[in-house]
This record gives sequence, structure tokens and C-alpha cells, in this order.
Amino acid sequence: MEPSIDDVGRSPGGDCQGIHRLLDQSPSLGLWYGIRCIPTILYFVDGEERVGIFGMTSKEAILSQLKPVISSQDGSGFTSLGKD
Repeated sequence: MEPSIDDVGRSPGGDCQGIHRLLDQSPSLGLWYGIRCIPTILYFVDGEERVGIFGMTSKEAILSQLKPVISSQDGSGFTSLGKD
């Protein structure tokens, strides 16, 4: 998933910052965000979770779910939590 997430940040309109965390090393993050599936992608705008994408998926599927939020916001970012 890591290459797909990096590609999303470089896509047109994808002005995102990706942060990858391994839940094995930070189990409290999984509890805090209610992660039940690995991998999980959480997209935040101004510190608020806007989109959650769960399980393996393609770059195109990620972009299609993020596109409405990315196009309506500026200066946003995303976080990927799970195993690489």
C-alpha cells in the first residue's frame, strides 16, 4: 500500500502528506481510531477525520474516494495505519 499512498500524494490535486504507522509498534493508535482492518487509510482535514478507507485497494479506488474531499479542501493530509 505504501507505493499507492505515495502516488496519491503526487497525483493532480493530491496535495497530501502521507504518514505511515505500523500498528504493531503503536497499538494505542489502533484503539484510538477504532482500527479493525489492516491496512486502513484515514484522511484528515484540519485535524478532523473525513474519509476512512479499509482493506487493500487500488490507487484508482483510493483517489475516487478522496477526490470529493481533496477538491473541496486545501492543505490537507492523510495517514495510513497498519502493516506495510
